[in-house]
Amino acid sequence: MRGSVPRAADLYPPNVVPAQDGNGRPGTSGAGQKLNHSKPMPRPASHRKSQHLFDHWKQVQRRLAAAKHLALFLDFDGTLAPLRPRPADARLDESTRALLRRLARSPSITLCIISGRRRADLQKRVNVRRAIYLGLHGWERDTGARSAIAARGFLASARRLLTQRLSDLPHIWVGDKGPCFEVHYNGASGATIREARTIIRDVLRPLKKETRVLRGRKVWEVLPREIEGKGAAVRALLAEFPRPVLAIYIGDDTSDESAFQALLDGITVRVGRRRRTRAHFELCNPEEVSSFLQRLEAEVA
Repeated sequence: MRGSVPRAADLYPPNVVPAQDGNGRPGTSGAGQKLNHSKPMPRPASHRKSQHLFDHWKQVQRRLAAAKHLALFLDFDGTLAPLRPRPADARLDESTRALLRRLARSPSITLCIISGRRRADLQKRVNVRRAIYLGLHGWERDTGARSAIAARGFLASARRLLTQRLSDLPHIWVGDKGPCFEVHYNGASGATIREARTIIRDVLRPLKKETRVLRGRKVWEVLPREIEGKGAAVRALLAEFPRPVLAIYIGDDTSDESAFQALLDGITVRVGRRRRTRAHFELCNPEEVSSFLQRLEAEVA
């Protein structure tokens, strides 16, 4: 494998979201180059159970060896770092950080960290130079957010109202993420979760056209519809690569499913306990993700 790491500003200009073909892949007209679709992975038409990545390592090795350049997309919480009840408590292991720094220096890899966190928070927690950081599910990028969010004022009002109405429910709390917010329910009882869901629906009903709710692990994220999600973000980034590229995407949450669907010809990996997914492969936990990254480093050396 050979090549150099493209500059993030060249790869990811504002407002670039390429057209898709019928399989959810980016189009190839204009400046974007056709992706490397040789020896594609199986294409799940819908959610299915994936297979453990290490059980199919020979297949993965062949694809890595054939690739001219790798775009490595990694989620943070639950993928690189163990999940914590409070997102503020999540920490990246120093050995994983050192491994990421070595991968980021490889001329054969463009390292991208993508998360629902704010970009500044993500960059501070990972702290790897030469990586591309995509916050708010890809909305916040190296070049900044693409545009102002029309519903921001309405969302702020909804957040304040929900904070007030949910305040008496145990283990329910609201987190502010600027253009969006999230409602956490880790540790709450089933009855409490149902009551919180009813309150959320009631508060957001007038904003149905402007917002959407994304369910994650023990959290509901309330997003403006302008934030299209991780699938749109990775398509936009890959469309700007100056060469054929093999995309690798590893994530653990519902928000990563749109990226799995967008990268049907890439290597997609879901982290965590087995469930139906659009990813081709699975890994059990961040420790196995680290093991994969070590294997990847050996392959590109």
